[in-house]
Amino acid sequence: MPNIYASTNDGKIINGLGAWASVRAGSSGNADNNNNQDTSAVQSFYSGRGGGSWGIIRAFFDFDTLGITVAPSSATFKLWGYGGSSADIIAVRSGHSTPSLANGDFDALYGASTALAASDGDPGGSGEGAGTLSGVSGLTYSAEISSWSTSGYNDIALNATALADMASLDTFKICVMEYDHDYLDVGKAVAVNTGWYWADKDGTAKDPYIDYTAGTAAVTDNAVFFGTNF
Repeated sequence: MPNIYASTNDGKIINGLGAWASVRAGSSGNADNNNNQDTSAVQSFYSGRGGGSWGIIRAFFDFDTLGITVAPSSATFKLWGYGGSSADIIAVRSGHSTPSLANGDFDALYGASTALAASDGDPGGSGEGAGTLSGVSGLTYSAEISSWSTSGYNDIALNATALADMASLDTFKICVMEYDHDYLDVGKAVAVNTGWYWADKDGTAKDPYIDYTAGTAAVTDNAVFFGTNF
């Protein structure tokens, strides 16, 4: 099965500290795409006098899929774990900048602007979850990943939406985000993080990559009938 490796543009964008709604829906953060290894998708709570502040990290990857013209029959996004393993994660479609990840890419999530704007400003209140991304059409690329190894590759099965995009897009882009709080818009006073190695790591032994099975092009029946009256 062919493999395609993430570009060295992969990296994370950090936003915070601040109120949950403003951090989650923020249009900019602090981009860092030069990591050899680091903790990644994370949602943290920082207590302080008079209340607390949140910080969110989202991770971004892109792949050259110019040579894929037919949707693969299956594909698995692979990340070699490192550091933390306490955050559940999910892969979604990204529209981040290439060839260089930018601060303004924090909210570059496909079709998610309305949901992000609905982020609830009172975690635990009646509006909690109002900005969930679970109903955004065409955004989600995988199921929730709830277990994580820091001693080998972790498999993230890509869904039909992702497979179609691998064939239709010249550059296939993924955001990995924390699931239970960031994706679902549920602010909690917890600190969770999950990490992996990046493409900047020396060699490719632990690089992020996609392992896929090539799809088969549809066959068109062009049979010609001669001397037949209809």
